[in-house]
Amino acid sequence: MTKIVAFFKKDVVFSIALLIAIVTVFIVPPSTDYFGYINTTVLIIMFSLMIAVGGMLEANLFSKIAIFLTSKFYSIRYIGLVIVFSTFFLGMWVTNDAVLLTLVPFTIILTKQTKQEKYTLIIVILQTFAANMGASLTPMGDPQNIYLYSYYNLGFGEFVLTMLPVTITSFVLIFVTTYFLLPNEFVSPTMVMPKINRKHLGLYVLIFVVTVLAVLKVIPAWVAFVNTFFFTLIFFRHLFKKVDYFLLMTFVMFFIISGNISQIHIFDGFRENVMNSNIKVYYSSLLTSQILSNVPASVLLSSFTDKIYWKALLRGVNVGAMGSLIASLASLITFKFVTKAFPTQKKEYVQTYTLLSVIFITFISLIIYFF
Repeated sequence: MTKIVAFFKKDVVFSIALLIAIVTVFIVPPSTDYFGYINTTVLIIMFSLMIAVGGMLEANLFSKIAIFLTSKFYSIRYIGLVIVFSTFFLGMWVTNDAVLLTLVPFTIILTKQTKQEKYTLIIVILQTFAANMGASLTPMGDPQNIYLYSYYNLGFGEFVLTMLPVTITSFVLIFVTTYFLLPNEFVSPTMVMPKINRKHLGLYVLIFVVTVLAVLKVIPAWVAFVNTFFFTLIFFRHLFKKVDYFLLMTFVMFFIISGNISQIHIFDGFRENVMNSNIKVYYSSLLTSQILSNVPASVLLSSFTDKIYWKALLRGVNVGAMGSLIASLASLITFKFVTKAFPTQKKEYVQTYTLLSVIFITFISLIIYFF
């Protein structure tokens, strides 16, 4: 019994999703329709990206990029800007979670080595915003983006253009905040450049490029899966352990939930009375993300959102990545690192994070109202 409880405690979001899915199964009995609920393209692309990014993380690619860039600057202000915007731009391509898993520990080590710990919290908070908002620009930047991109059968260009106002506004806000909250104080960073296995890295990059081609719909998703599976099976079997199977199963559970809910007529009024305008869809998705996190919110709300309102839903869940700590799974990654490194500063972190989140959400929401 203890092992069962421990298993479900590993991922609370998955456990809740599983429970809700089981409840809906009693309302809508299983049938062949269930197979239509599962978006296999999303699962395949996410699996392949997890393998590719896991390999690139293991190869120290992102750490090497960060160390190389920060070694060129000698002020905590400009080092902070480099770290934050490395996170911002890398998040567009290799997912926000993966970037934070590498660069937040790097930031903590760097600030401790240079005796600048007093600025760690603000840098990692802005890194978290940067990861979420940078990743919002592209389909492969975030799990919910992969899902919505596939669900509404969007083109890459229209996706990017839709998110461009959010990304540009976020970039400006993050730059201004970083610049003025970090002083122009001299520091001398001393980080050892990690070694990279170029042969392995080349194969990881190949897996990543093929997966991106599947995202761009140049090749079928199953080709990317076959490529990923066999390269990993032959050369890097240990990378199968890097896959977040809980996240993949969470998607499956929410596919079942959203599919079943769409069959329950009592929820028809929600679509007709709430999800019937861009403003309502935007704020519904933004607020729902604060409670469920943006990935489950995307899957759930998409079943009630007609395609004419996809832009509002996409923007809402991405801007909704800020706000509460559970609004984005990436935000929880940062919080875990901070509480481990600075256990006495949890309250300060949450207060600062929440204050800046409200300010950012307010400004971004005002800007995209006109776009």
